Amino acid sequence: MSVTLRHPVERHPLLWTALLAVAAVAVADGHVVVGAGMGVVILAILLHVRRTDVLFTAVACAALAGGLHASRVIPQREAQRMVQAADGVLANVTARVATQPKGTGGGWSALVEIESGGPAGKVWWLGFGPAPGKGALIGARGRFLPFPVRRNPGEFDMAGWLFRQGAWGRFEANGLARTLEPPSWQEQAAARAQAWFRDAVTAGLDPLGQDAAVIRAMVLGEMPQDEDVLIEAYRASGTLHVFSVSGMHVAMVGVIVWWVLKMCRVSRRPAIFVIILAMIGYVWITGAKPPSVRSLVMAGVVLGAFLLRLRPDLLNALGLALVAALIGDGHLIFQVGVQLSFGVVAAIGIAAGLLRKHFEWMETREPYLPRQLYGFWRTVWLRIRQKSASAMGASSAASFGSLPLTFWHFGFASWVSILASPLIGIPVFVLMALALAATALAPFPAVREQVNRINGRVATVCTKMATAFAAIPAGSTTIARGRPGENFLVIYDTGHGGGSACLHDGGTSVLFDTAHRAGFRRTVLPSLRYMALRPQSVVLSHPDAGHLGGTAEAFDALPIRQVLMPVERARSPVFREIEALSQDRGVVTTVGLPQVHYPVSSDAWFEVIHRPDAHNQNVLADERVMVTRLHWRGWRVLFTSDAGLATERAMLRAGGDLQADVIVAGRHSQDDSLGDDFLAAVQPRAIVAGHADFPEAQRVPEDWMAACESRGIRVFHQGHTGAVTLVAEEDGSLVIRGFLDGAELRLRR
Repeated sequence: MSVTLRHPVERHPLLWTALLAVAAVAVADGHVVVGAGMGVVILAILLHVRRTDVLFTAVACAALAGGLHASRVIPQREAQRMVQAADGVLANVTARVATQPKGTGGGWSALVEIESGGPAGKVWWLGFGPAPGKGALIGARGRFLPFPVRRNPGEFDMAGWLFRQGAWGRFEANGLARTLEPPSWQEQAAARAQAWFRDAVTAGLDPLGQDAAVIRAMVLGEMPQDEDVLIEAYRASGTLHVFSVSGMHVAMVGVIVWWVLKMCRVSRRPAIFVIILAMIGYVWITGAKPPSVRSLVMAGVVLGAFLLRLRPDLLNALGLALVAALIGDGHLIFQVGVQLSFGVVAAIGIAAGLLRKHFEWMETREPYLPRQLYGFWRTVWLRIRQKSASAMGASSAASFGSLPLTFWHFGFASWVSILASPLIGIPVFVLMALALAATALAPFPAVREQVNRINGRVATVCTKMATAFAAIPAGSTTIARGRPGENFLVIYDTGHGGGSACLHDGGTSVLFDTAHRAGFRRTVLPSLRYMALRPQSVVLSHPDAGHLGGTAEAFDALPIRQVLMPVERARSPVFREIEALSQDRGVVTTVGLPQVHYPVSSDAWFEVIHRPDAHNQNVLADERVMVTRLHWRGWRVLFTSDAGLATERAMLRAGGDLQADVIVAGRHSQDDSLGDDFLAAVQPRAIVAGHADFPEAQRVPEDWMAACESRGIRVFHQGHTGAVTLVAEEDGSLVIRGFLDGAELRLRR
């Protein structure tokens, strides 16, 4: 037993040091049981093998990492409690911009370091107007507020992400930020270099085209915007990691530079210095993102071993990088990307050699032909097969290593990635080489543009490969998480006057509206992926961008086959875009008609209660609402969307049956909604009322809520509840529950 444990400790001492540091950081962060348990096991192993040098080093590093993390996280949590107690008190604040600002709905946001006006540390700054440069000192008057909370199932945990970035709150500025001090010349030089590099690798290509987006993603780590089809293909094939500057990219730069130096007959030892400098330059010019910095540290350790004529060890390099990361920022170990990064490298270091044996058949040699008589082409073919066997072993190890984490964090695994990752790595390597060549050819613009055009075709090859692997049946698996029941309706809280809902019954899903574009991308799509829902049908209520703006994204990310339209024509540009996309994609569009049953499953169907005027295109979109009623397992749900009094009176004059158990309603932009006469005709037992703080017309009136409650109608105000779920229970009851506040109502027939 002692001999069995001694060997891995002696061979990988830095890895064991890093593991004890992880345990110490976990304890300092508040995960006492897990961290202490892990620490006790590691200490017991180190004591058992009697390697006091490793033990003392590990304990010292663990104490340092744990102590530093505690010194950071304790003030951070104290500032969090302070801002929660302050409840939005105004303050004059000056801060240093710590990250590159990003545009957010007419303004910008960035992490900043507070210098005066509030507790020291980072906050998430939400500003207006032109964004300042990274490193600038800015000032403004505004409010410190707690982190935003998740309001929908499966929504991105912004609060958790911000906390792990070292932030303790957010700051909402009341006006434009004043630039008190411009960025340093180093920051400005870095920004200019990054902009130059970005232009250099795509010069000669359509800057808004897909090829340029792929090159920027693979070379710079810029995730493509408005390219859901593209992202979905790489995601489903398990190759989305090529869209981030990571260890693979840093290693590729090193290999490319080595090949160039080798052709120039530069000896190995001087070449190592040049390779390290080239990798440092690449990491710097791509923004020094944490994955690339970690990879640079590991590469430096491995290459440094060559300089010192020592045998390089991947797991030791991993341990050193992990210790350095924990000492620099203990929050890193709690970030999903960091866990995946280190987990994959660890899996490659542990299992690549073992799994490579399963691919030895790829490098079988001629049984009766000596190696010296192979000749040039036979030797080349053997080397290709050997490299392929190594790549398949490493890819298999990486896939198996990432599997537990991807299932845990994302509920997703791509089985085809074992084959797709090493194969797509070949054109990605070519793409990286051509991008670096284009950069070197900057003094010759015409030649550079020609190289980039060739690289555009390489990017197309990468995308076609990812699409082909993504199309393989059962090539990926998604586990449903967070479903409130077997058959349910979730009504999303997307804010800003938008709306969307998804019904899942009998294994079939249908979307009622798709929210505005940002709401679909930020809320609806992540939630659908979280719950493993793949709607094929969409019902649109009216030609308003807040309710159908995300439909184009839905066409890209979901297998949409049919759309029920509210009207035949509309002046809305988004509506016309949906019509054009439907024709291009072969999506069937039908205008909703009254007295027609539209089936969802054997226990669910819906009907059109009110069809708006098909020809009057000049009225407000909220006057052209198609009101639908869902019949679901004996319950009736009326979707009135943003209909106002005029639409309600038209339905009352028609004299049809309007009764429903639940109303799902938004707010009319210029009129009242859900009047007394209409409620008397519908006789609802509950109302799910959409809400937005701005504009004021989108707010749910307090007096109207009180009147509904006095009539025995339970109102689920989405400003308080967030998303609302309706679950059809096996006993025939209907459970309505708020996601945010847990408010619940059980209806029985």
